[in-house]
Amino acid sequence: MEKVINVNEAFDDLPFSFYQIWVCLLCFSVVFFDGFDLTVIGVTIPKIATHLNASPAELGLAVSAGQLGPMLGAVIIGMLADRVGRKKTMFFCALVFGFFTFMISHISSVEELALYRFLAGLGMGGAIPNALAFGSEYAPSRLRASLSLYMWAGMPTGAMIAAFSASYLLPNYGWQSVYFIGGLVPVIIAFIILLFLPESLQHLVGSGSKKAMDKAYGILSRINQNLPSANNVKLTMPTTTKESKGSVKTLFTGDRMVTTLLIWLLFYLSFYLLWILFSWVPTLLKQSGATVQQYSMGFAFIHMGSVIACFCIGRCMSKFNKLNVVKYLFIGAFIAMLAFGYFSSHSFYIVIVVSIFTGMLVNGGNSSLMGLASAVYPSEARATGIGWAYGIGKIGSLIAPVIGGLYLSRNWSVFKICAINGSSALVIAVIVIILQRYMRASASGEV
Repeated sequence: MEKVINVNEAFDDLPFSFYQIWVCLLCFSVVFFDGFDLTVIGVTIPKIATHLNASPAELGLAVSAGQLGPMLGAVIIGMLADRVGRKKTMFFCALVFGFFTFMISHISSVEELALYRFLAGLGMGGAIPNALAFGSEYAPSRLRASLSLYMWAGMPTGAMIAAFSASYLLPNYGWQSVYFIGGLVPVIIAFIILLFLPESLQHLVGSGSKKAMDKAYGILSRINQNLPSANNVKLTMPTTTKESKGSVKTLFTGDRMVTTLLIWLLFYLSFYLLWILFSWVPTLLKQSGATVQQYSMGFAFIHMGSVIACFCIGRCMSKFNKLNVVKYLFIGAFIAMLAFGYFSSHSFYIVIVVSIFTGMLVNGGNSSLMGLASAVYPSEARATGIGWAYGIGKIGSLIAPVIGGLYLSRNWSVFKICAINGSSALVIAVIVIILQRYMRASASGEV
């Protein structure tokens, strides 16, 4: 008797295998790009400002221009990968990111910095949503939200490692050395992906060809040792039209419209808050009297807090109501921003402690939204859903460095900058309450 297997549910009744862990680790390494980018531009801005003789406002515009690339890449490449497959898309994106990150080490003007960051961002923006969607595809439904967070932990992990490295590289080898390394690592990861990452099961089954079906069966048989022979297995997936697959229309069908719009608003505000903090933390700490090693280390400890948060929040989102987790994280993020602004001029050890908790709550809240988006959208629209949400979030990332640069140009205090911008975390908490009530009242239910 032929056994019918829906690839979207193929892993739900199986233990999580080493092969699936390997897939998620590769996706984790792709998300590492975003973390590296967050840190490398923030921690080198003071040195680049001296190199280019540029003001904070000019550099703020350049950093924001660099966010346009990820925004476009997330939206356009996210939809494209749902149609043509995610493996080749991630490989190409990693190469683009690596090459243009390396080119930043040769800049001689603010305009060149903006251009190379834009082009590198195209690759990065296309890679992140697809990596999260890909890893989620190989996860059982019960672990999908938490595993999305664990993979998203690549962002603060990359940021933390880059910041610790920068504390040594900047004073000893110059700011260019950070971009040499940052260009090489993504290229290496790209070829690891090409050689060792399997293709998307949904893409293979969706193509319908005999060769693709055989390849999909081979992947499944590595995970499920008790799978019947290929002749006795029929692989299926939810039916999607050619027009709807990878289309933004899928995000507004049924009762998803309000949910999608609220999630977009959450991502926008969350990424704005994240980039106000991460774009200017080294500059803010320098303004408070920190040395290059101290502000690099302070930045690293913010990301250490973020790494801790991602793994803790992943467990929380598996055990508790996901919207409650998001809500309380952002209330805590507001308090953390106030604390960071107040204690930024205190002793370095106090700054380290406050930095860890700020990273845990601000980036932890941002990370929890990734898990929420992965749980809300069905697998056939997940890359598109995460890609659009991530792209909308990048609009906030684009605006934040400009506004932060203007605040610094007006000589606002560190506390005033953190207090005003930290209030966006309270707005996020209110929006989460609205989303929570809507989902209770609609067919969406709770997540």
